Amino acid sequence: MTDKWMWLNYHHLLYFALVVEEGGIAAAAARLGVSHPTISEQIKRLEAQLKVQLFERRGRRLQLTEDGKLVHDHAKELFGVGAALMEAIEARRLGRNLVARIGVDSVLAKLLVRQILAPMLDATGTDLQFRCVEDEREYLIEKLVTRRLDVVLTDATTELHESSVQTDLLMTSPIAFFAAPILQERLHGAFPACLNDAPLLVPLAMTRLRRDIERWIVDLDLHPRIVGEVADSGLLKALGQDGRGIFAMPSAVAGEIERQYGVTRIGNAENIEARVLAMTTDVSRDNPAIKALLAVRSRPDSMQRKKRSRE
Repeated sequence: MTDKWMWLNYHHLLYFALVVEEGGIAAAAARLGVSHPTISEQIKRLEAQLKVQLFERRGRRLQLTEDGKLVHDHAKELFGVGAALMEAIEARRLGRNLVARIGVDSVLAKLLVRQILAPMLDATGTDLQFRCVEDEREYLIEKLVTRRLDVVLTDATTELHESSVQTDLLMTSPIAFFAAPILQERLHGAFPACLNDAPLLVPLAMTRLRRDIERWIVDLDLHPRIVGEVADSGLLKALGQDGRGIFAMPSAVAGEIERQYGVTRIGNAENIEARVLAMTTDVSRDNPAIKALLAVRSRPDSMQRKKRSRE
C-alpha cells in the first residue's frame, strides 16, 4: 500500500500557508497573482485529502482550527526542508559541497560575530556556501526550528522550543567602554568615575547587555546621561566615533574598534560579560560546517588570545 504522505501536494500546502501568513484569502491571492476562487479551491482540496477543517470563520476573519495549527507547523518545516534542498543543489552547482545558513541576532556586535565565524570559514574553505541573515532572536529561532536556518547566534537563551533547540556557549568577553578623543578630553577623573554626567549611548532596553549595563551603573552609584538608545551596533559605534557619547562593546574586539573608529578604550567593566551562544537542532548539528563552528565552544578564550597576540 502506498504511503498517503506521498500524495501530499506541495502547492496546496503553500497556498494554505500563505493564507495564514497574509491574514486572508484575498491578500494571499494578491501576493500570488491568482484569483480568490483558485486559492479557495486549493484549500478545499487540501482539507479533503487530510480529512480535516483547517479554518473556521469568525465574523469576516478566518481563524485556524487546532488541526489547522498542526498542519501549518508541519508545513513550515516542510518548506524549510525544500529551501535547504534548493540551496544544497545551488551550492553543488557552484562546486561547493557544504551549505551553512546562519542567523545572527541583531543585538550582537558584528565584529564579534566575524571572530566567531572565522574558525568555521577557515576549516571549510572553498567547500562552503554560507548565508548570514540578521533579525530578532525569536524570529530566527522559528526559522531554526522549521529548518530554514542551521544555527542561530545570540546572546541570550529562550524558553521557546526548548525541547528541540540545543544551546552552546561559544565565547565570553568582558565589556569595555570607548570614547572619541574629542569627548575623552571632557571627561573628569579615572574610569569608571569619569562616566558621571558623561553622555552615554546604550543598546535598546530589551537587550541583555542594556540590563547588565544599567545594573552595573546602579551598583557603582554612577550617574551618566543616556543620550541615545541604538539598536544597531554599527550605528552605535559610528555615533560614538562622532563624539556623541561613550559606548560599550566587547573587549575581545577592542583593537579593531579603536583602529576602525578612531576611539579609545577608557576602561573595562569586568563584572559585565558579552557572550555568544549558538542555538542548533539535532539535524543541523550533523552539518560539518556547524560542527566546525561549535568546535570553539571547548576553547571559548582561544579566539580572544589569538586576537590580542595580533594586536
